[in-house]
Amino acid sequence: MSNLFYKVEGKGLPLLLIHGFTGTNKSFDVVSKYMQQYFKVVRIDLVGHGKSMTYNEADYSFENSINSIISIIDKLNLRKVNVLGYSLGGRIAMHLASGFQKKINKLILCSASYGLDNLEEKKKRINSDQKLINLLEKKGIKDFVNHWESIPLWDFEKKLPLEKRIKHKIIRLENNPLGLSMNLKHQGQGNQNNLLPELQKINNKTLILYGENDEKYENLSKKISNSIRKSKTMMVPESGHNIILENPIFVCREVKDFILGETNEN
Repeated sequence: MSNLFYKVEGKGLPLLLIHGFTGTNKSFDVVSKYMQQYFKVVRIDLVGHGKSMTYNEADYSFENSINSIISIIDKLNLRKVNVLGYSLGGRIAMHLASGFQKKINKLILCSASYGLDNLEEKKKRINSDQKLINLLEKKGIKDFVNHWESIPLWDFEKKLPLEKRIKHKIIRLENNPLGLSMNLKHQGQGNQNNLLPELQKINNKTLILYGENDEKYENLSKKISNSIRKSKTMMVPESGHNIILENPIFVCREVKDFILGETNEN
């Protein structure tokens, strides 16, 4: 898929927002409303999500996703774009920064993982992902989302106001089950290389955010920071894994200050 869906809002320095698995550009509604006061915000739908649905399985390769995002950057003539990626979007953002460093200004990683450490972990993840794929293909999007939201990773979401949880669930339900299953098949962590060795190539200033109640990704964030030389980590209070949903204003303020706070860029 050469053309991912994208929308542009605001003026100023460019800021690309990349959502996570089961999200869409709508996952950044609150973030974009805040950030477009200061930046030219570009938010996309990743392949198989939202309006970037395709039935061509070849479009779901990780390489194609990276090239499709670079095509958007080039089409919009964005110079030194700031990139914020959440979860799956964070892993994509790390690929962008390691492979196309000259196109990137600053990097913001939210609840991101560099991948799995060994073959045994990969096999376990592929098996667990296959169960999700079977659920998507046999039961459909509603049963899948109900199961997905019961996973302990999302426990902190249950503390959010009902209206906010319903809105977020609708975003998940609007996805095509086949699109999600093909994305998971090709872009799940079990099928991806461990990025940790590649992170040493990244010379961009990087902010790495993790939720206060997300111990697993706190540890991953610190490992990532140890590999990216110009990086720092920050805990997002009162949040679990989904810091974009659970504490978006804190994230926005910290990201704004991180991008605009230093006048002398390398």
